[in-house]
Amino acid sequence: VDRRENTTKAESFGESSSSLVMTKILCFLTAAAAAMATALGPEGKGVDRRSALRWAPAALLLFSPPGTGASAATNKLSDAEIAKIVTEDVTERQFLATADFTRSLYDDAATFTDEIDTYTLEKFVAGTKKLFDGAKSTVALTSPVTVDAARASFTFQESLCFNIPVVKPVVTLSGRVELTRSPDTGLFTSYREYWDQTPREVVLTALFK
Repeated sequence: VDRRENTTKAESFGESSSSLVMTKILCFLTAAAAAMATALGPEGKGVDRRSALRWAPAALLLFSPPGTGASAATNKLSDAEIAKIVTEDVTERQFLATADFTRSLYDDAATFTDEIDTYTLEKFVAGTKKLFDGAKSTVALTSPVTVDAARASFTFQESLCFNIPVVKPVVTLSGRVELTRSPDTGLFTSYREYWDQTPREVVLTALFK
């Protein structure tokens, strides 16, 4: 494999992660516009989540995760040890805002899903790091991390600062995360965020710094 092929692959990945960031920024701006329309509309009619995010199916098609093959690794840690590591990933490494987490707990083909879209592991990491300012974001647990043979779960509250030039909008939200485990390897095969608020409600919490 020559250098030109490696360079092409690197550029392709960079374009992919940049597209992910732009999609989430567009989501933020679209939801913001819908929220403003609701607040200022003469009839005061609400804009539902389906209408505000009507572009989402196209984004899902654009970022549908390709098969990357299952990891050959096996997680032999106890449930208590996994709970401790996940707790540290959330509270110390702030991974919901920084994507700094213990990769050895996750299958290579793991998918990451929030209320906006589904991503591969690599796209989740690259996109999160570009989308948010980790130093100005905060993530806190609102429940202990629980782990069993099937999954790990916890609830959280966070303030996320977007890496948007000139302005630095900060939104707050809460919810829960479920990490599904493989029955064969014990590794996490999927990450799923469930928000307590709709995307439009999250946008309404925005503060600009």
